Amino acid sequence: MTKAVEPYTVVGGNPAQVIRQRFDAGTIQRLLELRWWDWEIETITRHLPAICGSDLEALERIVPRQGQAD
Repeated sequence: MTKAVEPYTVVGGNPAQVIRQRFDAGTIQRLLELRWWDWEIETITRHLPAICGSDLEALERIVPRQGQAD
């Protein structure tokens, strides 16, 4: 039987076991609220450094502009 892995969780081994969380609970919640993976591909590409760098402040400034040209 397989189980879902919680967001931003690192697992390893066989059977898989939780190794650690990538971020603290507050950061994970903020990332989940941003839903950056649902953005237009052009927006993701343009802001890839902020996404890869976990720059939440920069990403949160982008959110209100979704659906508009940014």
